[in-house]
Amino acid sequence: MINTAMSDFVDYDKSAALGKRSPVEEVPVGFMVLATCPLILWLLDGTVAGFASALLIILLFAVGLVFLSVGQKQHLAYSMAEVAPRPKIPFKLIGNCLIALVIGLLASTKIAVPMISMVIGFSTFILCLVSFGLDPMRDKGMDTPEARLRIVSQALYDDFDTRFEALLADLEQVADDELYARTRIASDTVMGLLSTIDFGTPTLKRIAPSVSKLLAKMEAEFAALLNSPDGQITALQRRKFDNKIQIMVDSFEARARRSGIADGRDNFELQTNLLFDRKHRNLKV
Repeated sequence: MINTAMSDFVDYDKSAALGKRSPVEEVPVGFMVLATCPLILWLLDGTVAGFASALLIILLFAVGLVFLSVGQKQHLAYSMAEVAPRPKIPFKLIGNCLIALVIGLLASTKIAVPMISMVIGFSTFILCLVSFGLDPMRDKGMDTPEARLRIVSQALYDDFDTRFEALLADLEQVADDELYARTRIASDTVMGLLSTIDFGTPTLKRIAPSVSKLLAKMEAEFAALLNSPDGQITALQRRKFDNKIQIMVDSFEARARRSGIADGRDNFELQTNLLFDRKHRNLKV
C-alpha cells in the first residue's frame, strides 16, 4: 500500500502534488484559520509589536488560504473541461508558499535555531503539496489543430459579440426604442448566423474579415449619426441609419447562406438559439 501511494505521488498521471488531479473539491478556509489560532497566541505578549505581528501573520495566512481556494476551483474547472489552458497564475503554489512561510515565522518565535524553523517551514510546504497539490502545469487537449482552431474561433466570436453589444449600448444614447430594437435584430441575425458555425472548422476564421468590415461600417454609420452638425438627430437621419444597417446585414446574410452557413434555419430559430447560448454563457460566468 505504501509503495502504491508513493508511486501515485510521483506519477504525473495520478499525482495531485504534480498538478494532474485535484484531491479535494473545496478548501475549508474558515476552519483552517481557526486551526492556527492557538499558534497566533504565541505572538500576543502584551506589546503593540506583538499584536501587530499577530495581525500580519493572520493576514498572510488568510491570503494563502484564499489563494489555495481559488487555485482549487480553477483546478476543478480544468479537470472537468475537455480542452483547457494551464492557469496563468499558480494560485495553489503561491498559497502553499505563504502557508509554509507563516508556519516558519511562527516557529522562529519559539525556536532559537533558524535552521530548525526553516526545516519546519519546508516540511509544511511538502505537506501542503501532498494535501492540495500544484496547479496544472500543462495545457489540456490543446495539442491538436482542431482544438487550437476552436480556441481561435471562440475568441473571434466573443470579440464580435462584444463589439455588437458595445454598439448597442452606445445606441441607447439616441433614445429611440424602435431604432434600437431594429439594430438589435440586425445584430442578433449576424451573431445567430455565426453561432451555427462549427468552431472546429476554418469557416469563422475565413469569414472573420467580412464580419469585421460589417461591424466597422455599422460603427462608422453610428458615429456619423451622433455627429450631426446641429447636434440633433432628425427622423430622416434615423431612417437612413436604419436602412443602411438593414441593407448591410441583409447582404451579409445572403452571402453567408449561399456559402452554406445556417442552412435550413430561419431568423427566428437563429435568434432563439443565440438567446439561449448567451444565457448559458452568462450562467457559467
